Amino acid sequence: MWRAAYNIAVVIAFFTVYKTTDIFAATIVVMSAVGLEVAWTLVRSRRVDRLQWAGLGLVLVLGGSTLLFRNDLFIKLRPTGVYWLIAAAFVSLTSVCGRYPVQLLLGRWVNAPEHLWARVSRTWIVALFAIGSANLAVAYSFPTDTWVNWRVFVAPGLLLGLALVVCL
Repeated sequence: MWRAAYNIAVVIAFFTVYKTTDIFAATIVVMSAVGLEVAWTLVRSRRVDRLQWAGLGLVLVLGGSTLLFRNDLFIKLRPTGVYWLIAAAFVSLTSVCGRYPVQLLLGRWVNAPEHLWARVSRTWIVALFAIGSANLAVAYSFPTDTWVNWRVFVAPGLLLGLALVVCL
């Protein structure tokens, strides 16, 4: 639960810093926040999961490239990388381990047949790939202001909407 609240705070900080300064300062905020999240997880539980490490790597490489080359395209690619990594993890978990990721996340609270878990997991895989692809389209086709609004409002709204539809 704390990770969700923290991620919301990071999005608010990113948006606020972007609107009051520029994308480069907002990139520093995101890089710092992801680094702090991983450090806090290490201190708290001594175990950082692979997706957190991958997220840290993405933000350091792409955020660092944004700052080094003064080119905001790099940080704009990060959400696509995150969405596609999660989709790949879902595919891997399903095909290699024979487990459905959504069932692993919600199975304690929801009793559903196997075929339903399979369908819901496939839906999330397709949605994550599609939203990552849409992020690329927005990043390459629109100005940074539009991309920031997409990243802060539209993409999370789509994910929340999908979560609500899946829960119904």
